[in-house]
Amino acid sequence: MSTVRGGEDQRFFSARPGQARRYAGVWGSLEVSDLASARRSGVTRYRLEIFPPGTNSVERRELLRFRQWRLWGALAALLGEFLVGTIWPGWMGPIYIAVAYIAALMFGLQLTKRLRKSLRGVTVATILAGGSTYTEGEMGLLQSCVADFERLDREYAEGLITPVQYESAWANLYARVLPESTGIQG
Repeated sequence: MSTVRGGEDQRFFSARPGQARRYAGVWGSLEVSDLASARRSGVTRYRLEIFPPGTNSVERRELLRFRQWRLWGALAALLGEFLVGTIWPGWMGPIYIAVAYIAALMFGLQLTKRLRKSLRGVTVATILAGGSTYTEGEMGLLQSCVADFERLDREYAEGLITPVQYESAWANLYARVLPESTGIQG
């Protein structure tokens, strides 16, 4: 655990107005906890997730759908129970719906297995306690990766680098973050 003097992390991320909640790019995403809850609790969480270089839009969409399935799939199962409960009274309806939900979840797990296993990321939390700010995680690595990805996106958008140069720089940033430091699960 290290101490950050003067809330340097807060200034770094507050200078990025569009990123108060989530910033996503081709390379991955940055999530910053809600600023209002961070003020109340004294804890701010940052999660940088980096896809392996070469990840295409189809793979990113599949991962997003899989992550969302747990919530909207459960809601669909509840709605299905209300609808199917009138057709199959008793215990058969819930069994069929549960099997369908679990089958879709298993399909999503298998479909996104390669991408989920190769994700890399940095998770950092800052804690305000007793007038001091403590940091758990590698804030320097997080800040440098975010700054480098922003620069990379900007240069690519302005046509200053080619797609091959973009992919190469993305691969270098991906290599900087070790798989052991992630803690990120699908």
